[in-house]
Amino acid sequence: MLSAAAAGIAAWTLDAGARLAVSAPARRHGAQSAPASILDLPSAEAWCTARGVQPAHLSTVYRHLFRREGALHAAPLHAAGLPKEAAAGLCEAFVGVTSRVVETVHSVGGLKLVVELASGRRVETVLILHDHVSSGKQRCTVCVSSQVGCSRGCTFCATGTMTRAAQLSSAEILEQVWHARQALKEAGSAVAIRNVVFMGMGEPLDNLDEEVRQALIPSAAPFAELDEALDYHIATLHMHMSNVMSY
Repeated sequence: MLSAAAAGIAAWTLDAGARLAVSAPARRHGAQSAPASILDLPSAEAWCTARGVQPAHLSTVYRHLFRREGALHAAPLHAAGLPKEAAAGLCEAFVGVTSRVVETVHSVGGLKLVVELASGRRVETVLILHDHVSSGKQRCTVCVSSQVGCSRGCTFCATGTMTRAAQLSSAEILEQVWHARQALKEAGSAVAIRNVVFMGMGEPLDNLDEEVRQALIPSAAPFAELDEALDYHIATLHMHMSNVMSY
């Protein structure tokens, strides 16, 4: 059943990929934008260390953000658990979710989210619903994008005909999983996310550093609350990449 749903990804990508306008030279689009996403854990830890704040205090901040409905979308953020001055500074330096879902397309076996980044560029995230082989329980695999566009030029892929406009950060990749979980909640579904596959827009191995960071972030101590809040019980064994095999 998963293979059939995966085929649906290709159909969706070919259908919608050509609609996602890409212009401007390849660059990490968030490099010049501020504030950064609070989901960028390494940056948040570095910020705390530079100001004499123990990074361990971030656990309390994330517990508040992940547990309170809408907290990640608040402007400004509320950094609970930090000294007043540090909390104010953190909320000036970081924001919550930097992207937003601008379109949702439903289909048999899942749905597709068109996600608009802070830069205004758009990527796609696909939720694949399938039955677990042994238990028969329904699970969700999230297919995430790793780049805006792609420079590989594969003729069978609509994204491949677009130039690469930007690399996604680990936070932006993680936000796609967050949006997927929110979409399931809004649909009244209790289905758990169990797999993440890098089969969306972009060539995964061209943005490997950020993908490795995304894979490791949820297991970091300050993000302990994220695991339960997202139903993000995903071991690295259940994260997969699809590449063009040109290395």
